[in-house]
Amino acid sequence: MTWQSIEHRIKNKIVPPNTSILKSAGNSRRRVVSNDGKIIAMETGVKTSQTKTITYSMIEFAYNILLQKRDFDSTDFRSRFQSEYDNAPCIYSMVGGILIELGIARRMPKGHSCYYEKI
Repeated sequence: MTWQSIEHRIKNKIVPPNTSILKSAGNSRRRVVSNDGKIIAMETGVKTSQTKTITYSMIEFAYNILLQKRDFDSTDFRSRFQSEYDNAPCIYSMVGGILIELGIARRMPKGHSCYYEKI
């Protein structure tokens, strides 16, 4: 599967407000509030309506890591997006949740966190 086909699937399958993305704990979901073809915004707050964003380039990076080594974890994400991760660690699981929603990866528990394994 090429990145272009994945990008097309993201644009057509991750449709606000009907799509919700699995959180890293694996027991609740985040509602997608926008997807403009470059940036995806999701609600992240439990008690507030905070919104965080991820970029298509973050998803592409994760997808390429999955192709190379068959799994993707927060260390991989931080290797390229350290400052973004420092500001909002949940964006790592937002990216992983998109991969799950597209049927590309599955969530694998790992202590208090998780990683994503290629299907």
